[in-house]
Order: sequence, then C-alpha cells, then structure tokens
Amino acid sequence: MPSENKCADLFKELRWSDLQDWAGGKATAKGIAYQEEGRVKELKRTPTGSLVARVEGTKEYFTEIFLENGKLSSICTCPVGHDCKHGVAAVLEYLELAEQGEEAPLASEEDPFVIRARKGYTEAETESEEPSAGALREYLEQLTKRELIEILVAFAEKDALLGRYLRDRQNLAAEDVGEIIGEVYSELDELLEETGYSAYENYEIDLPDFLNVQIGLESLLDSGYSDELLDIGKELMDRYEKIAEYDEEGEIGTKISFCMDVVFEALFRSSLPAHEKMLYMLEIELRDNYNILNEHAFWEEDYTSEEWELFAEALKVKLQEVEEEKNSLYSPPWQRDYAVDRLIDALGKAGLSEEIIPTCEREAEKTGNYIRLVELLLDSGEKKKAEEWLYRGIKKTREYQPGTARQLFQTLFELKEEEGNWLFATALEAEEFFRAPHTASYPGMQKAARNAGVWKEVREAALKYLKTGELPAGQAKAGKAESKEEKSKEEISGKEEFSILPGILPKTGLLEAGSIHKIRTPALDLLIEIAIQEEDPEEVAHWYEELKKSGAEAESYWKSISENKIANAVKEKYPEIALKIWKKLAERLISETKVSSYEEASPYLRKIKETLEARGEKEAWEAYLSEIKEVNKRKKRLLEILDRLGADRIIGE
Repeated sequence: MPSENKCADLFKELRWSDLQDWAGGKATAKGIAYQEEGRVKELKRTPTGSLVARVEGTKEYFTEIFLENGKLSSICTCPVGHDCKHGVAAVLEYLELAEQGEEAPLASEEDPFVIRARKGYTEAETESEEPSAGALREYLEQLTKRELIEILVAFAEKDALLGRYLRDRQNLAAEDVGEIIGEVYSELDELLEETGYSAYENYEIDLPDFLNVQIGLESLLDSGYSDELLDIGKELMDRYEKIAEYDEEGEIGTKISFCMDVVFEALFRSSLPAHEKMLYMLEIELRDNYNILNEHAFWEEDYTSEEWELFAEALKVKLQEVEEEKNSLYSPPWQRDYAVDRLIDALGKAGLSEEIIPTCEREAEKTGNYIRLVELLLDSGEKKKAEEWLYRGIKKTREYQPGTARQLFQTLFELKEEEGNWLFATALEAEEFFRAPHTASYPGMQKAARNAGVWKEVREAALKYLKTGELPAGQAKAGKAESKEEKSKEEISGKEEFSILPGILPKTGLLEAGSIHKIRTPALDLLIEIAIQEEDPEEVAHWYEELKKSGAEAESYWKSISENKIANAVKEKYPEIALKIWKKLAERLISETKVSSYEEASPYLRKIKETLEARGEKEAWEAYLSEIKEVNKRKKRLLEILDRLGADRIIGE
C-alpha cells in the first residue's frame, strides 16, 4: 500500500531537534534511555501513517504517535497522557528498525493493539489486565507446578535480572528482608561513590547501571515490604543530591527516577494513613532539586476532605518548625513556596477556603510572595484589595526582588489595560523603564504609548536617556538607590511623587525621588537589544561595532548581550558579521572539552552550515567542518555530534 508507506516514511525525515521541540529535553532524554534499554516491546504502523507501540515503564503503556505537516504529537495511556517519553522511545525504535532495513508490521484500524493505544489513561487504569496478560495467565494456570518451576529456572539462567529478582524473592520468603535492604544500600554506595570520584567522561561508554538496585526494590515491593521502601526512597534522593554535579547530562538522574517509580508504587501500597502519604510525597518532591522525578498521578487521587484537612494540619506544623529552626527541608524559598501551594490546595479540598487568603497574606509578609496572594484576590473578585497589595508588593520588592516586582508591575498594567486607562498604563511602563532600564519593559511601554497616542514622545525620551543619561525636562534627578538600612528607617509612602514625563503622563504613586538609577551611557547593550526588537539591522550593526570599539569599558556589557541574537538580527543584511559571531561561539564551546558544551555548540554550527549553503558556498562549509574535525579528532563524542550535524536527520539518507 504505497500511501501507507509514504506516510510512515515521513518519520524517517525527522531531525533530533524535532524530538526536542515536540516532547521537550527531559522527556526526550528519558525516551532515549527507554529505547536503549529495550522497553519498546511491540511496534506497529497504522493505515493512516501513525505509529502505535507497547512500552514498558512502571506499568505497561500504549502510545500512538502522529506526524502531520512536519509536527509530532502523541497520545498515551500513561498518567502524562500525551507527548511523553513513551512516544519518544517508540519513534526512536521505529527509526532504528528502519535504519537496519526492517519494517514495522502494519495494523488495521480494528486491530486490538490500535484500539488499546487509543484508550485514555483513566479507562486504561480501570482495566485490571491487558488482553495479552490475561491470555498468558490462562496458559500458565494450565501448567503443573513442576512445569512452571522449569520455565522460571530456565529463564533465570538466561536473564541475570530475572535471576536476581527470583533470588531476592527467595531470601524475602525466608524473611531475610534486612539482607535485601542491605544489598540495595551497598549497591548504592558502590555506584554513587564511583560516580563521585571519577571524571564524568568515563561514563560515556560505561554508565553506572542501577538496574540491580531497581530489581531489589521491585522484589521488596512484590513481597509486600512497601513500608521499608519508603526510607530507601528518601535516601536515594538525598544521595543523588551529593553526586548531581557529576551528572551533567542527567543520565544517572534518569536511572534513579526509574527506581523512584517503584518507591511511588510502594507509597500507594504502604500502611501509612493518607495524610502521611501526602506528607511523604511532598517531602520527596522537595528533595527533587534537579527535577529528575518522572511524572506521577499521586495528587490526583480521590482523597476525602477529612484526609486533606489532616494533611493541611500536618503541613502547618512543618512550616511552623521552619520558623523555630527545627526543619531545614521547608526553609529554602522554592521549597517553602511549593509547600505553601500544596497547603492552599489542601485547604480548598478540605472545605477550609476561608483560611487560604489569610495564609497567603502571612506568607507574603514573610517570604515576599505577593504574586500568589494577588492572583487569589483577583480570582475571588477582590480587585481593590488586590491593587492595594500590588502597590505594597512593588514597593517592597523592586530593589531586592526585581523579578517579582516586574510581575506585579505587569499585573497592575494589565488591570489598567482592562480599564482602558492607557495613559496610566503607559506611565507605569515608562516609570519601570526609566527607573531600571531593561528591554523587558520596552514592548509594554511601546504598546501602551501607541494606544494612548504618545509613543513618539515616549520613545524619543527613552532613547535619549539611554544615549546621554538625560531625563525629561522637569523630572526628578536620577540618584543613587537607597540602602536597605535607609529604606527600613523611612516610610516609602511618605516620599514625594513625580510624573516620569511631566505634562504628558500622569503620576502613578510609584515614582519617588532618587528611585531612578544612574546608568552608564551610551547604554550599548540596551540600544542593541532595542534595535533587535525594532528589527533594525543597521542600528544593531552600528551599536555592535561601537561596542567592539569600547575595549575594556565594554567588558561588563558582554555578560548581558547575546551575540547569537545579534547574529540572527543581522544575518540577512550583514551575513559576514553573523558568521564571525557563530564561529566564535561554537569554537569557544568546543574548547571547553565537555559533552554538554559540544551539544550547545551544535546549533551555532548548524547556522553556519545553513547560511553558507544559502549563499551557494557549500564547499566553504565542508572545508570548515573538516577543519573542526581535524583539530578535534581525539574528541570522540564531538565527532559523533558533528556527524549527526552533517546528516541532520536522526537516520541517514
């Protein structure tokens, strides 16, 4: 059937970048690991050109992957439900078969395999067994005990992991649980100590194998020792924290995440009451500083309001212990904020919604998380109170938490935008821009000023300030920002207020004398960024050349300027500038002699290739690529990346 083959062949044109754009870097990395470990157990094509696969994870999942107009998408019976690691693994399995000259079998639309893949996660979870598992069970039930033993012994001799699993089950049947737990810890000690004392490059070929650890955990789980697994889970996360710096590509973290999937299943089966299970899961998540855990559906379980209330009360105690310096796990800012988010969710599900806003008000004062409070107030229809907290939050955070202040500013701007008060909205954005010039505030200022009909005046004043440091006539002079001690002694609200553009823009109540920072002029980095935003390649090239002439004075600018953005902005009109920039960036990264740096250099090399080929200079690209390979001929991983770059597609032509 030619049309079917043609559809399937579209997968063969895929690039590595297509996978990352589709599923994201984390899911792609885990999908690669799944495929390499042989977790794709069955794969077929459909008449419409999609792929369906059975992938072995914590459970057996079915996924279908579509490719339409060059864009990938997928559905899956896993908790994530779509665009997940299982789909990535299936695509890579299909491409590996294709590269070996093999073809995945074609399934009809009525094939039970296809139907199974198209069932949603919820429906999949309600089924106790897959049809294939049921048929296998029926067959095995007909065998004698001796026949079953012979089958297991035979396969245990062929499969080391199965052998390890059965030996563990044997020990556990003899109540040697301590021995199995001891073996798990010993295995961890050996693997993680080896990782910590060795150069990461040693693992390019021989990555530490955590399968024995995972098998040990599974044998404990299947033998009913769920509670014992929970301490091991905490230990796994704590130990990874100590060696994470060596795990540059996250491969070890991926292995540990598979082990943690077993721990999560143990948590479901454990004897802990529901609220303690919630607390355990939260504390595991708080240990996940490197985002290695797989997605799970724990918080989607159907807990009762009483269980949520018990969890909320337990969590309040934990947060109080931080203030008494008795618990460090909840004290770092992101951990505390995450825990408070869980507390808010628990209060809502416990029917205690009246406690949510007071809780957020206290947290705003303690941690500076005004954003969460404002969002809740707006959702509750308390716009006036939300605006009061916006002003309070902006004044409290703009010097020491500028990111938070900017988000609060944006919310206030959106409120004025909804009201149609464009002059006030322009004043807000202009104040933010002049107070601490940044290109993030420039588009908002432009949009508001255009709607208010004053963009010409605002733009002229803003660019003049960046070039000369001169404020609009009648404006308060720029001054040095106050120290933290000075702010604590003087009430901000008592200071004199100003308009950022007298006679054109109104006062907002947020601009005060001395709050506009002095800047070094000309502000070359900002002038370049604005020229990029305004798509003016001539201005970009002009200010870039000025920057290069500045010598040592411009040293600090290079930290804030993206030369890649400059290259992208001028590549059409000034391709020579772009090529020089990309070559410099790529060669600098390659010189770092790290696998992660080689991967980071790849996009720049690709741009050089595309630009030269578009100019009809394919020979120049091939010569440059040959030169890079020759200079770095001992860097095996780099050469693999360069070969992949040359082919571009995941499989060759």
